Amino acid sequence: MATPTIDLAGAARAAVEQAAVGGRMLYAPSVLGEAAILLTDLWAAGGRHGIEYTEWDGAVDLPSGALEVVAERYTRTLDTERTGDEVTALAEDLVAALTEIGLTVLPGTRKHLIVVQRQPQTPPGRRRGDANLIVGIYSNRAGWNLSANADGATVLNIAAPATTAGAAEVAALVRSVAHGERGRPFRL
Repeated sequence: MATPTIDLAGAARAAVEQAAVGGRMLYAPSVLGEAAILLTDLWAAGGRHGIEYTEWDGAVDLPSGALEVVAERYTRTLDTERTGDEVTALAEDLVAALTEIGLTVLPGTRKHLIVVQRQPQTPPGRRRGDANLIVGIYSNRAGWNLSANADGATVLNIAAPATTAGAAEVAALVRSVAHGERGRPFRL
């Protein structure tokens, strides 16, 4: 009887997506994809040593590790800061992407903090629950972040490339939060 063929890439993608649930970070699809490729490679390396991909579970959480190491490159403090023009360009890319998918961007006090109008289904960010969302991109951090536009609000890091394509991925994540598709990500 033939041994069933395992789709390691599919299993890795599912494992990485499961590892991404419930934390204080949101992950762009491209970051999840990179982590799944890394996990597939790690499992394949184990396979070359006679270790089945399911055997890792008892020793180490490889899906979470792969996700964390990939996400780190998109959320760490930068060695060289972005220029003001670079931050402005990324903020403009994000505003364009948010507007394109139907979200309303409100005037803010800083160019690198993008205020997004809350939707009726937007989860509460603090006790009153009526705050808009705010997305940040900074000169000294590799990634983005999201919070309710309220004092003391929980901040979620977003692991996504600081590129035009990354801004579109961030916009889609913001939309999913604004539309209540991610539960209550700001709960304490």
